Amino acid sequence: MPLPWLEPLYQQLAQSYSQQRFHHAQLFNGDIGVGKRELVDMLADALLCSNAHNLIACGKCKSCQLNRANTHPDKRVVKAEGQTIGVDEVREITDFINHSSAQNGNKVVVLEHSHKMTTAAANALLKTLEEPSLNRYLLLTCEQLALLPATILSRCAVHEVKVNPSLAKKWLGEFNIPHYSWLELFVEQPILIEHWYNEKQLDSIDSLYKFATELKDSDNFSALVEILSKDSTLINVFVLFLTEHLKEKLVLGMDFFSYQKAQQAIAEFLYNSSHVLGLNMSLAISKLAFSLRESQN
Repeated sequence: MPLPWLEPLYQQLAQSYSQQRFHHAQLFNGDIGVGKRELVDMLADALLCSNAHNLIACGKCKSCQLNRANTHPDKRVVKAEGQTIGVDEVREITDFINHSSAQNGNKVVVLEHSHKMTTAAANALLKTLEEPSLNRYLLLTCEQLALLPATILSRCAVHEVKVNPSLAKKWLGEFNIPHYSWLELFVEQPILIEHWYNEKQLDSIDSLYKFATELKDSDNFSALVEILSKDSTLINVFVLFLTEHLKEKLVLGMDFFSYQKAQQAIAEFLYNSSHVLGLNMSLAISKLAFSLRESQN
């Protein structure tokens, strides 16, 4: 069964499939950690299953066994290896779709992070979308619809993947996660919390939160540098904590000019972290701490 907050959307998809109104290109947009990948994997398994019921794979047939082993010849997963998805990867999708099905059924392509396609890649995909083949399905995930051309969006069935916070909290409750004051910020990204829990990163995230609230008063950043250098995806989390702490300062009486100055320093840190090759993280954090100190004095 789908994750609890995904059930309404999945039922809608199952109904459209049973009524033969299921679009050949399904695009699922949503933030990191809402369950897009889990959704498209479940959907792909069902589309390839030889005995699916209500768009739920049986789990027993040969196709389901191949899916479980990640060796199904009629399923292709494409995702960005670096910062972008290039035209060659998209051309491979076209070649894959145009060949006959090995299992005499559907063929499915999962295209993750479709917003990372280059212009050339998007144009190549457009040709495939404009000439849909029978029993061929494209399942796309996206985090920023604005980065996709309107021509792509108009040829897909676009779905917003959202999380019901109460259902997410109930689901997360099964993991017996300790209470952290910052967890509420990510309750609409429960898969992200699950990932941190499984990777034993929750204490590191908590350390980031404490550093964010005390950064301007600190002089030793070695532990912070170690956490961010080990996993660069946590830079966005740290920046979120900084921003939330700054908002609290504004509510408590921080003047708006100082607030803007501090926000600018945080934005510069975030930009440099993702755009400057070989960035000296220790120096960048020291500079950020100094700017925050200056803005709040």
